[in-house]
Amino acid sequence: MSAVSEVMSSKKIITVSIETDPSAIDVTELMIKNEVGSVLVVDSGNKPIGIITERDLLKKISASNKFPKDIAAKDVMSSPVITIQTIDSVETASAIMTKNKIKRLVVLEQDGSLAGVLSVTDITRKLARILVNDYNRYGFLKAIL
Repeated sequence: MSAVSEVMSSKKIITVSIETDPSAIDVTELMIKNEVGSVLVVDSGNKPIGIITERDLLKKISASNKFPKDIAAKDVMSSPVITIQTIDSVETASAIMTKNKIKRLVVLEQDGSLAGVLSVTDITRKLARILVNDYNRYGFLKAIL
């Protein structure tokens, strides 16, 4: 099967530094502005230390009874970050997602730098393309049968 680097979205990686002490509303605004479903929280060395997804925001803000501007991003983020490398297979990524009950994985280059985020949607798109290609390739058999 394909490598993670072939399947992951080409969207820009959106990060926020923990050093700036962002709020949940800051992260939400970043997601809306950049049309993404997650933001990576990085340390001063640009290493991922957490991820904040739309689901994290919904669950943790609604449970807090506070305004989003009064909630620190560090209190909303999922941590530690579960990562995979660009050269790993999509099968491996799917197994990690299933085992950890998550929908996104942070993708790292071999040197440890950020490469992107792989989502369940990315994998689904790839599988759909494979199915369509197979159908088109073997569709003629239907007429024969």
